[in-house]
Amino acid sequence: MKSRLLVPVCLWTLALSPAAHAAPAPDASDDKALEALLNREVQGPSRYAQSLMDAPASVSVLERKESDALGHQTVGDQLARLPGVYLSNSRTYSAIGLRGFSRPGDYNSRVLMAVDGQRVNEAIFDQGLPQLEFPIVAEWVQRVELVRGPGSSVYGSNALLGVVNVVTLDGADAPGLTTQASAGQHGLRRVEMHYGAADGSGRDLFVGVNLLSTAGENLYLPELGTPGGWVRGLDGEQQAALLVKYRDGPWRLSLNAVRRDKDAATAPYGTEPGVAGTRYSDREVLAELAHDDGWRDDVRRTLRLSVAGYEFRGRYVFGPPPERINRDEAYAQWTTLEGRLLWRGLLNHQLMLGAELRSSPVGVQRNYDVSPYNNILDTRSSQDSAALYAQDQWRLASALQLTTGLRLDRVRGFSPALSPRAVLALRPDERESFKLMWAQSFRTPNLYERFYDDGGASQVGNAALKPERLNSAEASWEYLLRSGQALGANVYWTRMRRLIEPVPLTDSPDAPVQYRNVGRVSLRGLDLDIEQRAGAGWLWRGSASWMDARNDAGERLSNAPTWMLKGHLVSPQWQGWQLGAEWNLVGPRLGRVEVPTSSLVNAHLRYQVDARQSIALHVNNALDHRNLDPSTPDTPLSAIPQPARAWRLDWRISL
Repeated sequence: MKSRLLVPVCLWTLALSPAAHAAPAPDASDDKALEALLNREVQGPSRYAQSLMDAPASVSVLERKESDALGHQTVGDQLARLPGVYLSNSRTYSAIGLRGFSRPGDYNSRVLMAVDGQRVNEAIFDQGLPQLEFPIVAEWVQRVELVRGPGSSVYGSNALLGVVNVVTLDGADAPGLTTQASAGQHGLRRVEMHYGAADGSGRDLFVGVNLLSTAGENLYLPELGTPGGWVRGLDGEQQAALLVKYRDGPWRLSLNAVRRDKDAATAPYGTEPGVAGTRYSDREVLAELAHDDGWRDDVRRTLRLSVAGYEFRGRYVFGPPPERINRDEAYAQWTTLEGRLLWRGLLNHQLMLGAELRSSPVGVQRNYDVSPYNNILDTRSSQDSAALYAQDQWRLASALQLTTGLRLDRVRGFSPALSPRAVLALRPDERESFKLMWAQSFRTPNLYERFYDDGGASQVGNAALKPERLNSAEASWEYLLRSGQALGANVYWTRMRRLIEPVPLTDSPDAPVQYRNVGRVSLRGLDLDIEQRAGAGWLWRGSASWMDARNDAGERLSNAPTWMLKGHLVSPQWQGWQLGAEWNLVGPRLGRVEVPTSSLVNAHLRYQVDARQSIALHVNNALDHRNLDPSTPDTPLSAIPQPARAWRLDWRISL
């Protein structure tokens, strides 16, 4: 293993050597590239726009131009390009791994997902999943911001390991009507449309619609005992998503909705293998009204009111005929009111003060057999919270800045939670940045972990759960070359305590579980990154990550690789043709069995027919490598097979 890591580390050492920095005298194009890099802004670290180099966090960004050239369709596709991120797929739900931490069967509750700063994690499972479960598709994204490390000092619960902020397009970014139709292997059919309009008086409109359907793969799963070992026609998926954004001066109204239906081919929870009808349906709607009148002298005020709802329906087919049909249902609504004040009236300071009220008055979880009717679970619960937070960015000297932040959260039923953060940033010159960061974070147990109890068939509730707590220290370095390249490094140490995990109640393989606070976890690692960020030619990126995720006994965590290599490459256009390619190597991971190294290469070839039309061929897993993910607790499989090679054709026209 050490020898595998030695090669990327040596290459990185060469990249950082003085010879690597040597370059011809800068010309005008180099100056423009550098200026573009220095002016890049992010919103995720502090919830307002600020310089990427000065932001009080280690942040990675993927922008629209690269994502489009690589043929991405989901936010998960985009996140997979960023250093230190790996995705898991249980064939029913997706999940994000960050810093070597992604618990099998979790719903991504320890990474906060946001759209334009609005929290997406819902109020039952705390889930914010990155693929077709997410309410935004890649074509509507201006950029994806990955904020590494604890973010509770600004966002509160769920922001333990990081924050993903998806910044969507405005109408001015994509004027007119654009339609894309896709067809591909396994019955894939997709239509995506978006329309943008803006005028000079401050009004802006963006509307996006996405419809997708696929029959999925036929899977060879001999462990399930189906005839011949095959499970056919049970991997289908459908999605419908909508985004509407309207801005009129300081006012902004947004509506975001998604419905995703997924067949379950892996016989979860002991359902009958190879039999149709076991499936999941998730729906989420988010609406927000915001007012931001911009800077008025030294003051900027923002007020946001959001209303959201989430619904889950699960249908399970048990036993040979006569079959028993069981249903799971969950439903929640929540409302968030947030006010924020920015003030820069004190010399060398920028102060942010904020308050947030969040109420989830309805949280319903039900489980019942259909015929004969048998009510197993019917709980109704609520959860309310209030928070105050403050952050100060203090310019200690021309090259030195200290950011301190503190947030107090009071969640009903739990003790108050304090989340501090301190970041010291050194800028020796405009092209280089060093950051030392320390923060504490927390996650409140969700309604599913506390109250779901189906009579011991699969789970027993635990209302006595306590919030998870996390301490983290890290350092990052970033260096910009005049020609448009950026070098970056991030090293971290994280300690999590009172980790909430499902614990089997007996030694039986079919034993029900109960979520409990089980102990401590330590995460440490290093991410190295090099990319071409600006210029009209080739765009590329490469990264190497080393991760070490262990429990108190010193044992490696499941679904935790120790190393990862990834990269992508986008060619310039040549006679209308453009090629994008991306690759991932993820080291072995433990589960019920150890899954071997995962290798993935995707390719996207586009031809620009004219100024308005393009056609493209996209191939996923072009080398047809047989990849596996560690199994999740709900399925009897020892490992989960990942998608085989598949192609699709895209046709795009703009009017």
